Amino acid sequence: MTVLRHTGGNVGGINPVQYAFKEDIASLIINPDTLVGAITFKPGKGWNYLYGSPDSIQLEGKEEDLPAGIRYSYNFKMLIPKDRKDVEIILMQLNQRHLIINAIDKNGVSRYYGTLDQPMKKLGKLLKPATIESYQGWEVVFNGEFSQPAAYAPVGTYVPVDPPPVSED
Repeated sequence: MTVLRHTGGNVGGINPVQYAFKEDIASLIINPDTLVGAITFKPGKGWNYLYGSPDSIQLEGKEEDLPAGIRYSYNFKMLIPKDRKDVEIILMQLNQRHLIINAIDKNGVSRYYGTLDQPMKKLGKLLKPATIESYQGWEVVFNGEFSQPAAYAPVGTYVPVDPPPVSED
């Protein structure tokens, strides 16, 4: 098995983050040989968009060798600007929910983090520093531990996210 040099660019960063509630997904099938996942949503359900400040979305993934086998851990951190009631209501609805995250990096690679048996979970904290120039808003973290690496979306199935209109408050 050989790893060859990549082709094209290798831009860092994650563009949009999408999430779905576990109960909105009819099936999530991951081929363990190719790591390609296929998601089918229940009727009327689909991805939800979650805006993060540009260049604030970070992903850290690691492998750990445990007696039961390799564990893959993923930790997303993103900043959602400005303390807003509508944002807090949505974030509150994500608490203690089982989530599947779809993160699309700036190279166009889309991956599904979480499975129906091992979903992601959300934590957050509100940041309101003393200085005007500092970041003010929500720091949101999604994390999960899995028995296999995050699945890749099938090639050609990624449809760019059209974010909802910007709220004026």
